[in-house]
Amino acid sequence: MKRPSAPAGLSSLIAAPANDATLLTADKALRRSEARYRRLFESAQDGVLLINAKTAEIEDANPFLIDLLGYSFNELMGKKIWELGAFKDTALNMEAFAELQTEHYIRYDDLPLVAKNGAKYHVEFVSNLYDCEGIDVIQCNIRDNTKRHVAEIALKAATRALKMLSESNIALLTSKSESILLQEYCRIAVETGCYLMAWVGLGENGPEKKVSIVSSFGRVDGYLDIVDTDWADSPSGDGPAGRAIRTGEVQAIDDISADASAIPWRLEAIKRGYRSLIAIPFKLPDDSTACLTLYGSNCDVWSPPEIRLLREIASDLEFGISALRTAVANVAYQVNLRESLEQTIQVIADTTEQRDSYTAGHQRRVAQICSRIGAELGLSEDRVHGLHLAASIHDMGKIGIPSEILSKPRKLTDLEFRLIKEHAQFGFNIMKSVNFPWPIAEIILQHHERIDGSGYPRGLKGADLLLESKILAVADVVEAMASHRPYRAALGIEAALTEITTQRGITLDAEVVDACLRIFQQQAFRIED
Repeated sequence: MKRPSAPAGLSSLIAAPANDATLLTADKALRRSEARYRRLFESAQDGVLLINAKTAEIEDANPFLIDLLGYSFNELMGKKIWELGAFKDTALNMEAFAELQTEHYIRYDDLPLVAKNGAKYHVEFVSNLYDCEGIDVIQCNIRDNTKRHVAEIALKAATRALKMLSESNIALLTSKSESILLQEYCRIAVETGCYLMAWVGLGENGPEKKVSIVSSFGRVDGYLDIVDTDWADSPSGDGPAGRAIRTGEVQAIDDISADASAIPWRLEAIKRGYRSLIAIPFKLPDDSTACLTLYGSNCDVWSPPEIRLLREIASDLEFGISALRTAVANVAYQVNLRESLEQTIQVIADTTEQRDSYTAGHQRRVAQICSRIGAELGLSEDRVHGLHLAASIHDMGKIGIPSEILSKPRKLTDLEFRLIKEHAQFGFNIMKSVNFPWPIAEIILQHHERIDGSGYPRGLKGADLLLESKILAVADVVEAMASHRPYRAALGIEAALTEITTQRGITLDAEVVDACLRIFQQQAFRIED
């Protein structure tokens, strides 16, 4: 790789004949260039770090980075980058510095940083080594991607919890006893939820207020025999499970190695690979409190969507135990489970939109259009409801697409577009194992199919397509054209209706197009933000 050097214009000025006029002109140009760079350096809304390419010592840092990390300018200066507490991964930084010596460029999409006050950030880290008038300099540009990182984690966690919820609902319907039900919930948390270990503890009401372990699954390795848990209001009951049972509130630890309350059992937990945990309390029919505790393999923030879904799972477990004890009719199960799945779909929809700011609200607006078209075509209320749910998450497969492609403000390359086209299949793969009374997964898979077979991913034709998918295809086109996109301004509803009229009976179903035109042109339907 050719090493970049100082701008040619500046070099020619420096190399010009050394008469007074030329030197004065060069000096002015140099000062102007330095002032311009300093303004950019100090006003940049990304972090900028300058490092000596030979010694790895920090030589300058801009105000944005200083504010982000909370270290003073003097605390940063002269430190090697791996000597600074913010850059926790010493080995990674040493390797990166070595790579820069030969490649002159490195980039990391997701590098963890820790501020002086303990706040954690996830950043995009790009470093270049270049020659500046004979001196090798490393410039590191650091962009805070924490919001995007948290949104992506939340979406993955919500998707994982949805699968857990679906399988747990089956367990609710099929388990014949409490012990089987509890064991199934722990198994599903590990095998489907990908947690390392799960256990359920019951808060005993005796004088010692012990927490008795009634079920467990996963990488236990004797851990529960070592950790003696109670829920007394004392230091011995200050563990997360004890606090959850005592307070009735969810207790989460993002990083076991750094949490003071984990000290009594920290080493044993780390030895087994546990890095984070969450304890979710739930009530039993006799008014005692139990707790579902899950251990994760990564140190990550437990996002609000994931906590909300895990609360829902614990609530279903509470309901299931109550039902087993009181022999509630099976129809009551069905109502409860359906409501749980629908609530989870809404969490998935909300979280998907947090990740992709440019299409925020797209799925919600498409669902509005679908519902009106479905009603106009005479679909039953229940069928329209299922269509609305599918439309609310029809783009959830975009979790598998890099966010920089989704938000790219220019035309996509052929390779990028081929990757975008995978999102229908990705969404189907996520939803196919979830049991709904409607064909949610298949509707998602087909929403880019066209009646002439020109769509994707399977090239299906008219009779092979679900009516719901034909409706979703029309609504998706109308909303996409009428709304703003990263690569163009909104084209407006009239242009959208002209487009579907042009494609009527060719790529889009004629009956669905006619219904869509009626609701907009005759019934004055308007898309709500």
